[in-house]
Amino acid sequence: MSGFGFAQKADFGFLVGGIFTSDKTPSSGGLTIHTPARISYEGALGVRMFNAHIASLHLDLPVVGTPTRTVVQAGFRQDYSTVFFTPGVRVKLAVPFFSPFGVVGGGFAHFSPDATGTSNPGSSTVGAFQIGGGIDLTPLPLIGLRFEARVFHTGTPNFNVGQNQVFAGAGLVLRF
Repeated sequence: MSGFGFAQKADFGFLVGGIFTSDKTPSSGGLTIHTPARISYEGALGVRMFNAHIASLHLDLPVVGTPTRTVVQAGFRQDYSTVFFTPGVRVKLAVPFFSPFGVVGGGFAHFSPDATGTSNPGSSTVGAFQIGGGIDLTPLPLIGLRFEARVFHTGTPNFNVGQNQVFAGAGLVLRF
């Protein structure tokens, strides 16, 4: 068992879930902008930096992406993809068989509209802040299940998209 404990200084999670975006009403009083939820993917590398046995501090390197999303306003539609990269820290509690955690970080979000649109405003990269949390279930020494949610707050891209987006997902985590 001590070999497993020594070896588990890093983990990699692959999650599948959805990104949910708040509707946005322009300050000028225009029509509401709606962005329906779509399937999203996350890959997150965590590297333990400090271990106090009851809790540990990890460098968190998440990448969350959605291949196809849609913005709808007054019957007009714009398809686009989104990628978030928000490195940060994860604080993880060590409880037998499960580990709750909280994360916080900052980085960028990249929005890329579909090139076939008639009024393509171009790609946009903006700053992003994220905060979230979840739980790792650890029934086996090197593999587990992860359930998490992250809230991303972004700057305003070149086209109208809500600035608060929630990723909620579940998947596998490999510890090595």
